[in-house]
Amino acid sequence: MPLFRTQNRFEQVFHTYSEDLWRFARYLGSSHCEAEELLQQTWLRAWEGFRTLKRMDKARAWLFTILHREFLRLRRRSPAHEPLDEARPLPDMRRESPGLQMDLERAIRDLPELFRTPLLMQIAGGLSIDEIAGILGIPRGTVLSRIARARKRLIAAHPRTTWTVYSNEQRSS
Repeated sequence: MPLFRTQNRFEQVFHTYSEDLWRFARYLGSSHCEAEELLQQTWLRAWEGFRTLKRMDKARAWLFTILHREFLRLRRRSPAHEPLDEARPLPDMRRESPGLQMDLERAIRDLPELFRTPLLMQIAGGLSIDEIAGILGIPRGTVLSRIARARKRLIAAHPRTTWTVYSNEQRSS
């Protein structure tokens, strides 16, 4: 495929998924700068490997896989990181009050990474359970279990509040 066609297709992918990737990077990274670094590395690797992407309908999962691998690579280089002290808005969440939103964001940041990552891939990235399983390299049942545990911890953190974290399947119906 000629370079200009590849570049045009890449630009389409960039414009389609950059916002979702940015939200996910902001939750993974411990700072704004770290999130930017994650995103830059993700887009660089995506460009380098773009010709290997055979199906455009798999671009979202492919990009999230790259981003997650970059995050793991960054953590191996510098495992100690400071937690975020700035609030970041979550997409697609029903806001009962600004205070509740901030509490929810703090509760999500406080989740162990094991539970936080699949939950954020689902709610911030809009990925399906099967896509998350493929990205993380774990069975589908493990993804479901980790998301369920994350939700239980969030509910336990706010027992007097009723809220729902919607999955892709629930939103589309």
